[in-house]
Amino acid sequence: MEKTTSAEKTSTVAKPNASKEATTTSFRPPKVLDPSPTSSPSNSSPAATASNAPPNYTETDVYLNVPQLSVGKIELEVDNLSADINLNANVAQLVQINAGVKVAVQKVNITITEIDAQLELVVRLGHLVDIVQRVFSSLDLNPLLISALNNVTSIVGEVIGVVDGLLGSVTNGGKTLNFIIDNLGNIVQEVTDSAGQVANTIVGDYLTNMTFTGTQKTLSGGLLQKTYLYKELNSLVDIVVNQAGQIVQATVQKGSNNGS
Repeated sequence: MEKTTSAEKTSTVAKPNASKEATTTSFRPPKVLDPSPTSSPSNSSPAATASNAPPNYTETDVYLNVPQLSVGKIELEVDNLSADINLNANVAQLVQINAGVKVAVQKVNITITEIDAQLELVVRLGHLVDIVQRVFSSLDLNPLLISALNNVTSIVGEVIGVVDGLLGSVTNGGKTLNFIIDNLGNIVQEVTDSAGQVANTIVGDYLTNMTFTGTQKTLSGGLLQKTYLYKELNSLVDIVVNQAGQIVQATVQKGSNNGS
């Protein structure tokens, strides 16, 4: 037995005007019932005590509420829907049934219009305010923290500057002499005594004590970089000057042999 059904175009229009009231989405931890009893065990049963104890929710930092959601129109349009149903039954030999279904759809169009939704987003910054207040309270109680932070910043800056400008080190009589090129092009001898005191002395400059290697390149902003050799410690130094010939920066090239 074979049954064939065919539909050229089927259109369904529905206006359910569906609305969903008080739909709420929030990020909350599981509710915790207040463990403290509201009345003595002799006057109330355990069930009454649990029902009278209100749930204790932790106030969330982010809260999303959807109080109203409605859809005005849903339209479904189907073109060239066809279904072929084949059924083969054999009762004489202990009932054998073979069934087959073939469905074909050429085009489906779904339209949903007149959607109305109201959203409420609440962001609480109370925790952030508490953190900032604790920071200020700590600084009020320990004002020396500000000085300590400033000292650490200045020390880091000085160390980075020394590393970029260190020409090399020489050990003489148990003392270590560091030779540094500053941003004015001066060669500075740095000596640290046994008490930890540092003494700096200018012993030369790049024009007098260094040799131009002939390598130079133009940088942005009209700056010119020239490379000089400090033979005493075999160090290469990049001197950057502006259009007026004034030194902007002096840096020792990394990888140059500036050992003691």
